[in-house]
Amino acid sequence: MDSRKLAKVAVKKGAVQKVSELSALISLLKKRKLNTIVEIGTGKGGTLYAWCKIAEPGAVIISVDLPGGPFGGGYKISDIKKFRKYKRKKQRLYLCRKDSQKNSTKEEIIKHLKGQKIDFLFIDGDHRYSGVKKDWKLYSPLVKHNGFIVFHDILLHPGVLKCKVDKFWNEIKKRYKHIEITDKYNDLGWGQWGGIGVIYYDIT
Repeated sequence: MDSRKLAKVAVKKGAVQKVSELSALISLLKKRKLNTIVEIGTGKGGTLYAWCKIAEPGAVIISVDLPGGPFGGGYKISDIKKFRKYKRKKQRLYLCRKDSQKNSTKEEIIKHLKGQKIDFLFIDGDHRYSGVKKDWKLYSPLVKHNGFIVFHDILLHPGVLKCKVDKFWNEIKKRYKHIEITDKYNDLGWGQWGGIGVIYYDIT
């Protein structure tokens, strides 16, 4: 499936993303062999669907989502069966309905990784400054050298005052090679929103 079509399907399945931005990210990710993916903030599962489709056939894919989270987290128990159908036959999909910011959750993820480093970490959970910073501190050390760490909602969100991903992004991007995928047109009547930031995680 081409990148734009996959992005459109992901949005239809609930991804709160701009098709143009998600499509560009998918095209970038397709250039790598993704054997290990961790997603923080799954919501309705749209992006999880996309990651399953572009990951390697035997990949480990881990979703972390907090029931009742402040930024739209907490899918229904009934969604679990649906999400499990997203993975390919030999992929291993782990759905952790827990708080990403607890050390016990990190330890569970490490257990599922079985000694592997993360190829692609997607941070789209708690959008408060303290929350996104905590997710970075906890999980970035688990990412492989030159792996991808991707943030969603890096643009300033005038209509959502608690969303401070942009503040953390503008701090952290100075330390790493990075790209920004932004389409600033006003859609859904929300005003400025979205934006994807990609860190090439250099641990040297």
